[in-house]
Amino acid sequence: MQAKPLIMALCSSLLLSTGVSARQSGDQLTVVASPEKEVTYQKWSNRTETRLTSSIRRAVGSDPDRSTTGFTRVQFRLDDEGRPQAIALAQPSTSRSIDRISMKAVRTMGRLTPLPRGIANDSKFEAWIIVANDSWQRDDMMNQLRAGHRAQTLAQANGDRPVLIASR
Repeated sequence: MQAKPLIMALCSSLLLSTGVSARQSGDQLTVVASPEKEVTYQKWSNRTETRLTSSIRRAVGSDPDRSTTGFTRVQFRLDDEGRPQAIALAQPSTSRSIDRISMKAVRTMGRLTPLPRGIANDSKFEAWIIVANDSWQRDDMMNQLRAGHRAQTLAQANGDRPVLIASR
């Protein structure tokens, strides 16, 4: 019986630093996340895009063919720890090097959790990978990817739609 106050104090100190609150009634502890600390889709998308962009740069830097440009779409799901798994090319590029860079970039971008509300852990995710020399080339490839995505979305009207992660 003497351990309860110590455990509650320890839990309270951990909760204060993460933006959540706790209420205890009887033998039950209820933890409530504060709304300003909730992961929104926009925050998650920005964080994921930043991770993917860094991962693409590392993958390009370690690839022997650094002059290649192109784009691809990569689909994947998340494992129990929030890391990409079942990684596959949804739209291969015309270059094996770009495909290799894309697969490596997705595989090494790290955990994508916590996910925002409305996105399930078993969702299908899609990353657009573009390797370009300049902004004009990048924008042209992005327009091609968008056109392909619109066509795919129309074809999958009632199917399993991936959560889109667009990276430049």
